[in-house]
Amino acid sequence: MKLLVAGVTWPPETFLRQRLEGLARRGVEVTAAVSVPRRRAARPGLPGVLQGVRMVRLPHWDDPKLLRAWRAIWASAWWKAARGEWRRWPAYAALARLRPEVVHFEWNSVAIDYWPLVERWRRPVVISCRGSQIQVRPHLPGQEEYVRGLERTLGGATAVHCVSAAIREEAAKFGLDRRKAVVIRPAVDAEFFQPGGGRRGDDAEFRIVSTGSLHWVKGHEYALAAVRKLVDDGLQVRFEIIGDGKKAERQRLQYAIQDLGLESVARLRGALPPAAVREALQQADAFLLASLSEGISNAALEAMACAVPVVTTGCGGMREAVSDGVEGFVVPVRDPAAMAGALAKLAGDRELRERLGRAGRERVLREFTLARQMDDFLSLYRRLVA
Repeated sequence: MKLLVAGVTWPPETFLRQRLEGLARRGVEVTAAVSVPRRRAARPGLPGVLQGVRMVRLPHWDDPKLLRAWRAIWASAWWKAARGEWRRWPAYAALARLRPEVVHFEWNSVAIDYWPLVERWRRPVVISCRGSQIQVRPHLPGQEEYVRGLERTLGGATAVHCVSAAIREEAAKFGLDRRKAVVIRPAVDAEFFQPGGGRRGDDAEFRIVSTGSLHWVKGHEYALAAVRKLVDDGLQVRFEIIGDGKKAERQRLQYAIQDLGLESVARLRGALPPAAVREALQQADAFLLASLSEGISNAALEAMACAVPVVTTGCGGMREAVSDGVEGFVVPVRDPAAMAGALAKLAGDRELRERLGRAGRERVLREFTLARQMDDFLSLYRRLVA
């Protein structure tokens, strides 16, 4: 089977790397269309490899020849009308010569950008729907063109992969026919993300971890407000946010930390390699997900795999992964007081933390394994090819 996956940035997200390499190990001929700036390439082409995956580098806007061409186009009078097609022409040319049996767009925005190529390929097309591209962006001002693109692509896709039932219902508002929706939930490597050998909670400090980008949709300000309430109530807390974002996003959170007087409590650790993320989770007493929008959070699943109890908002599909009072606590969105209350329960009851942590890992092993996810994707692709 020849599979083309479009919408891969470099370096790829961990969940995407695992899936593509896993499919290749199972005999699928995977081609990934990768967008990477030339300045980040360790050699001509791509900086590194995905094991067993053929990678096609798409032209990037910082390529010198393209920069000169785009400056000329930008200066011309007809740029504004023509930009929708001309700015993607080099990428179209790189992809049009490929002959896949199935095309998978990993993001709704990528499907919209490259939809003109679908008619040329004349092959089954899968679009993934996850998180804010369905739940947030269509509702922002000035996104009318994006909404029209959603309706066009969701209506024209052969199948639509939704990471949760909640995302499926949200996508239905933009033209998705539920009969061609397939819910395949995220997965994590439970052999890598395991409980640590040591015991957590042996000292008086209650350790909380959040992982994810610093984008506003992750709700980190609400998490910081919850931590401030814990401190005000006399709890000794350490809070770490693992993840990175644009300079302005990092500055926004640093200001929030200073404004709340949490300089000695909260720390932005930036992006960390998977082993360091695992170590931080293994040393944590609780994982906090304060997001405003999620499909199902891979970060929360990684914490559960490490037997860390989770406090999460009930956004998106999170209730499909965490049952309130079983693997953790589910609280309302934008409610720091509720987050603080759930965290305080965990802080005061080590036996509760251990019980919820065990239940979380058991649920990951039951419902969110890489093997199960791989089986589901292979079944989908084979059905489409047949």
